[in-house]
Amino acid sequence: MPHLPDSLAARETAFFLDFDGTLVELAKTPDDVRLSARARAILAGLAHASNGAVALISGRSMDRLDTLLAPLKLPAAGLHGAERRAAHGAISRIAVDRAPLIQMQQALEQMVRAHPGCLLEHKGAALALHYRLARGDAQKIAQAALRAIERLVAQAADQYTVQRGKMVFEIKPKQADKGRAIEAFLAEPPFAGRTPFFAGDDLTDEAGFVTVNARGGWSVKIGVGETTARARLASSSALFDWLERICHLK
Repeated sequence: MPHLPDSLAARETAFFLDFDGTLVELAKTPDDVRLSARARAILAGLAHASNGAVALISGRSMDRLDTLLAPLKLPAAGLHGAERRAAHGAISRIAVDRAPLIQMQQALEQMVRAHPGCLLEHKGAALALHYRLARGDAQKIAQAALRAIERLVAQAADQYTVQRGKMVFEIKPKQADKGRAIEAFLAEPPFAGRTPFFAGDDLTDEAGFVTVNARGGWSVKIGVGETTARARLASSSALFDWLERICHLK
């Protein structure tokens, strides 16, 4: 796996960054996450150095990302690309019928009540069942959760799909993936015509890696695990060290 270059022309690069596990360490629950002052300063510096070509590509909603980054506000794709805010501020969303999702939510709420420690995260157009804190045999709980989610999604397979992640299973709109979100950004200024860079840590990021690889860009896996990414960094801290050098912040 090749090393990241020691220098990269920020004005010629389109930067795409996952959030959880990439810009922040994973926490016990999604609400426990906080963006460090260092990370916020580096993102602001990167946006300045690249003339605004920085976008977050996350499973979180855009509203939640804005809250976590405030007062910084960046272009973003939320819910794995189901919603997207372009650099000029225009917002687009994938249209789906919420009725099946509400029914799936009600069924999963019953499952969560039966398995203490499991957490159902409501994201608007998506749901996430976290089992990081589940009591008992985590593997058995994960298998039961996946079977239940797959059965539910099968009834609305024309609109929704299952996304696996680190100690989480998500139900998301079928047309939403991070690769498509990156492609949409690359068709617009200030991202258009640049070499893409995407850093992520999870299975949810693999579609983005595939897209960036096809464009001849830099795909970067944060942490361990099999991946299609072209490069790897050990941690979020290592990513920040590299971005600081790229932006000449140190």
